[in-house]
Order: sequence, then C-alpha cells, then structure tokens
Amino acid sequence: RIQILFEDLGEMAVSPVVISYQDIISNKDLFDQIKAAFGRGGLGLVAIKDLPDFQQERVAALRAVHKFASLPEDVRERYSHKESNYSFGWSHGKERMRSGIPDIAKGSFYANPLYDVCTTDENLKTAYPEIYSDNIWPRDVVPELEPSCKAMTNIQLDVGFKMCQLFDHYLFEVTAGKHKKNSILKMMKRGYTYKARLLHYYPLAPTASGQEDGLCGWHLDHGGITILACPMYLDHEGHEIQAPADCGLHIKHPCSGNIVKVVTPPDQLIVQLGESLQFLSGGYLRATAHCVKSSRTPRITRETLALFMDWNPEEPFVLPDYSLPFDEVITTPHLPLGVPDLGSRVKSSTSYRDFAVKTFRSYYSGS
Repeated sequence: RIQILFEDLGEMAVSPVVISYQDIISNKDLFDQIKAAFGRGGLGLVAIKDLPDFQQERVAALRAVHKFASLPEDVRERYSHKESNYSFGWSHGKERMRSGIPDIAKGSFYANPLYDVCTTDENLKTAYPEIYSDNIWPRDVVPELEPSCKAMTNIQLDVGFKMCQLFDHYLFEVTAGKHKKNSILKMMKRGYTYKARLLHYYPLAPTASGQEDGLCGWHLDHGGITILACPMYLDHEGHEIQAPADCGLHIKHPCSGNIVKVVTPPDQLIVQLGESLQFLSGGYLRATAHCVKSSRTPRITRETLALFMDWNPEEPFVLPDYSLPFDEVITTPHLPLGVPDLGSRVKSSTSYRDFAVKTFRSYYSGS
C-alpha cells in the first residue's frame, strides 16, 4: 500500500519489489519481479531479503565512517584527493548537483573494494585519475574503516553478481533469445574498478530550506548496479535511533514524476540500476533519478554504504543489436533540473571509460 507522507511535496512511502535471496540461489524464475522493478514504469531498484546475517559487518562499517566524519576538518582533508576529482578518499562539498550548487549535505569516503592498487601504469593514473588512482585508507586515525568496508562490500559483491544472472535471464526472455546468456555477468566480472562509497549525512542547519533538505542531490548512478546497505541513524552522542520519518532514499517515479520514499528494513539490501546498464541493455532495464533527503531533526546523522559495480574501463560502449530506438534508450522521464542527461554523455563515448569520465566531470565541474 502507498501512504501519503508529506502532502506539500507530494511524497509517498512505498515498499519496493522484494526478492528472496533464497529464491535467487535456488534458481527460481523471477522474470516478473525483475520486470516490475526494472522495466518501464518500475522504480529501478529491488530489495533483497532472507540474506545470511550481515549486521555485524554493516554496523562496523557505518560506525567507522561516522567516526571518520567526526574528526576535525584538517585531519579529514589529509585523506582527500583533488587529482581524482575527489573520487578516492574523502570528499565533502566538492560534488555539484542541482544547477552547479555544491552538495554539502554529505561527506563521502571512496575506495576500490577489490584492489588497493588496481594498476601500476602511471600513464593511466595520470590520464584517468578518477578511475585508476590508489586507495587512500585512514589507517593511522580510523584503522577499522578499511577492514570493515571490505568485509561489508564482499557481501554486497555476492548479491551484485547474482543480480547480473537475473538480468541476463530477463533480457534473454524479453528479447526472444537475442540477448546472449550470461553476457551481463561476464562483462561485470571483467570489471576491476568498482567503487565503495561510505556516506555520512551531516545534520542540517536549522535554517535549511525544503529544497536544500537533500533535494539538491538528485542524480542517477552511472555505473552498472549499486548495492545499498540500509542506513543507520545516530544522535549527537552516537546512539542509534529509529529512522526519522522525514528523510531517506527518494525516487522520481518514472510514470507520474511524483517523489516516492523507499522504505526497507536493516536486514535487506537494495540493488539499484545504473545508467550504463540501461544503455547496455538497449533500454530494456531502466534507471531512475533519486536523492537522499536529510532529516530536519536537529543533531541527527545518517550513515550508509553504497557499492558501485561497473565494467572494465575499456569495455566497448555500444548498444546491443536488439536495442530499443536510441531516443527511447537515453530518455529519463521527469529528469530533475540540473541533472546531466544520458544522451550528452553517451555521444562520442566509445568505451565505458569515456562515459564514466564525462560523468565524473559533469558532477564535479568547477570543483
């Protein structure tokens, strides 16, 4: 059922399509669930339930990012990396969302969850620092951040690969066998530049307006899929509290354009589709615009961990033979003001790396 939460903004709370992890590993036919979640009119995400318990790993990682984000600014900035457009290590106030306005609502800590050094080719690091830079772990100030992040992302990786198998099955069926079986999974496994993003959402200033209240963060993930851990909310003393009603993950519904809030329990993971998989699936799988709205409750923070899984940077970035018409593939219904359109970054992108770099620079221009 849909419940109206905030009538002034037209927001609604919805429960997403939910898939049991046990159904995935038992190879149950989940075509209808994938279509409902990722087909035209879907929210572009699904919740995964019945997972092996991962709360110890989740809590450890989210506590670690809260600890790091609470350090003095000069300490945090020692772990930032301007050369990569702040795509490794710490980033706060560098990302630009709506109409070029810096996103100061959150701080992020980025790392490659697979390799601390993904290449020794210094030419690649210099030419494409957003993709190939080395990890920057705060081992001297928050040593637990690195192992807790890696432990949680291992769980998310497992879910991500299993979702790719479901996408392959769906595309094979919906294209009457034109999609090659296991091709999405194989392509994803060729990737080695995945990105983990630990997020800390700061308390809002008392004077923050409704629009500044997280809604400046509208965007689409550009990679293949994103696996999200349920957020943790903490008070000013670091005690965990229930999620406030006025915050969380919000989606622009692709049919109505209404803002809907996605609600899931802590023992589930959310899998969200990225723009590049929308493109590489020929438009049969759809991504949606989303943002995270901060709570207006004073002195409350939000902690979470997103894992972005994508492709080998040199993967050819071309539409499949069975693709829907180009204009249909690149169109995002109800795209919020200031969000770069997919078509402007797809054009002249011959590899996934081309597309990714254009996306990084569209969000960090002027930083």
